[in-house]
Amino acid sequence: MTPTPWVLVTGNGAYGDTAVRTDLRYDENPSSAVARALDGEVLAGHRVVGRSIDWDLDPAEALAPLMLDGEPPVAVIGCGVFSGRTTVTVERVAINVQDFQFADGGRRPAGEPIVPGGAPAYLATLPIKAMAQAMRAAGVPALISNSASTHGCNAVMYAALRIADEKGLPSRCGFVHLPDPPEHVAQMRSNGPSMSLDLQVRAVRAGIEATLAHPVDIVDPVNEWEW
Repeated sequence: MTPTPWVLVTGNGAYGDTAVRTDLRYDENPSSAVARALDGEVLAGHRVVGRSIDWDLDPAEALAPLMLDGEPPVAVIGCGVFSGRTTVTVERVAINVQDFQFADGGRRPAGEPIVPGGAPAYLATLPIKAMAQAMRAAGVPALISNSASTHGCNAVMYAALRIADEKGLPSRCGFVHLPDPPEHVAQMRSNGPSMSLDLQVRAVRAGIEATLAHPVDIVDPVNEWEW
């Protein structure tokens, strides 16, 4: 019996309990809610597996059991929240640098490599332009991003791409940053941007569908300012 092809969507766990800025503290990471909402859906004949990864683990330790358990996923789409961004952003590149805004899991690296001696960077292997275009067509503001920052989200993206590269997996990997949900902005009494979880789920779903429809990314100049 041929196993059903599948797509892994990850959300990050709680973080920021030591952040000076209270808007960067998440007892429950909204990206995990997005992953859970998509878990079990079947899109274009592919089963979606949504998982929340333990933020306190090394990203490779958190991802490897998911990516290497049986038949590898067709695609790995990591998700995380990026407070202050106004749109969903599809990341282009992960860099081998950790430079944290605050201590996380008892560590606060300042310019350290994620993997000593590892590749300086990995480009996303997802069809990032097709994904952003599909998200906009679904009615969700979306842009390409050229910086996944230097915190945990960048490390998760780097780890997924490194695992796929080193293990020779066919999995295409990348990362999607999501804005704050309105509930978080309201709790912080902030005037910052927000986006409902329903729209965030719609965006990631559209990104999955675009990934499955485009083995090769579209050739289309962005024609817009990017992050």
